[in-house]
Amino acid sequence: MLTSPRRLAFRPLRPVALGLLCLGVPGFVALAWLVSTQGHLNALDVQATDWARQLRSPALTQALLVITHLHSVMAISVYTAGLSVWLIFKRQHRHWLLPLWLFVPAGAVLNVLMKHGFERPRPTGDDVLLTLATFSFPSGHASATTLLYGFFALVVLTHVPRPLWRGVLGAVALLIIAVVAWSRVYLGVHFFTDVLAGVLEALVWMALCVLGLSVRDQGASTRSSLSSISPR
Repeated sequence: MLTSPRRLAFRPLRPVALGLLCLGVPGFVALAWLVSTQGHLNALDVQATDWARQLRSPALTQALLVITHLHSVMAISVYTAGLSVWLIFKRQHRHWLLPLWLFVPAGAVLNVLMKHGFERPRPTGDDVLLTLATFSFPSGHASATTLLYGFFALVVLTHVPRPLWRGVLGAVALLIIAVVAWSRVYLGVHFFTDVLAGVLEALVWMALCVLGLSVRDQGASTRSSLSSISPR
């Protein structure tokens, strides 16, 4: 059972959101500067690409192809649409629609805008296992996966009281995000800095959404308090 709207509070998550902003914004800016000044010749991309080539095998390639397709932007859009339909029919859970839509669809739009802002070409060469016509920085797969599992993490924080299980579920989510991000580098469709930027972009966007939702909660709480003390 998901929480009721009265129990769904974002204000306690403000410190986490502020921490993500303090880490994510400088990290993304540093990556953007690195890419804009050194392109794909920077040490991070060169070393990661070389390591990915050394790890390649037919079995691993097939496994990562499945994982990357299951977490494509289109696939995550389908998951989000299905979850939205379920929440719409569950009247008592409709309050989760706004966080979901802010995290995933709005975050996906932001990623597209960022791609067109930087216009970084994708990797090329004979060792590229997948080819796409869109821009490369920041990674849409890494961003969308982080946003979706970030929403699930929000659900976990409000429903799982035991810290141990919170930690386990959080570790699983982080592992999935890491594998999806690495699959893009392994398949040669992204540079390492692309996937790092995609994750950081998503974390910053989620932090901004949580702060915005916490302001909404505070406003609703203030209005409720004023109405309770107003003369009748």
